[in-house]
Amino acid sequence: MSTRTDASGQGSGADSRSIHAPSLTELAYREIEGMILARELETGERLNDSHLARRFGISRGPVREAIGRLASAGLVEMIQNKGAYVRVIDVKDALEIYDIRAALERAGVLAASRRMRPEQLVRLRRQVESLDAFEAEGDRENYFVANLEFHRMIHEVAGNERLLDLTERLSRELRLFRHVSLITAGIHESNLEHHRILEALEQGEGEQAAAAMEEHVSRAKDRLTVLAENLKSKPHDLRPTTL
Repeated sequence: MSTRTDASGQGSGADSRSIHAPSLTELAYREIEGMILARELETGERLNDSHLARRFGISRGPVREAIGRLASAGLVEMIQNKGAYVRVIDVKDALEIYDIRAALERAGVLAASRRMRPEQLVRLRRQVESLDAFEAEGDRENYFVANLEFHRMIHEVAGNERLLDLTERLSRELRLFRHVSLITAGIHESNLEHHRILEALEQGEGEQAAAAMEEHVSRAKDRLTVLAENLKSKPHDLRPTTL
């Protein structure tokens, strides 16, 4: 059997590389994840697979599979005999996330410092400038998202896929934490720490950048701990904030 040849002279037989469209499960996963992170689906809200399937115009099977994947990703909680719910992240969960992130972030910065190219440093500098602008405007919501992006950019440079997957999962979980006013407390101090991390990277001081990153995450945890303790006597102040 002959093999057709395209205009470039390359064969288009069975061994040629093909591009596959995303499956219905993948599309449902992306849609539901986006709804959760955009807070269209609230934390603690039950996921109705029939309703979601009708909304997406697909059967319930792919939606159920997508919900299972979201549970594995830490965004959904499966409760026996009750169903699937958008996961609720409380102060204790957030503090535990910071503990894990401190070690992961240090490792990520150290690895990134060995691979960082000038153009990547320029992009990081622009990201810090965006953080400066959000700080000046008092825009906690966009500062929070831009802060997570700053960290993600560093981990992408590190080139460690497992580390990137872990930090992305923790970032997604942290985005479910509704008390953004607590996480973004001390924006000025936090942003000064971003500048110290970036300056160390620009100077090629990997160990210094890694130490600065670990201290940055640890201080964020300390700020959250102090504020949470202070607000224990004011439970109404710990109600979910709206992004």
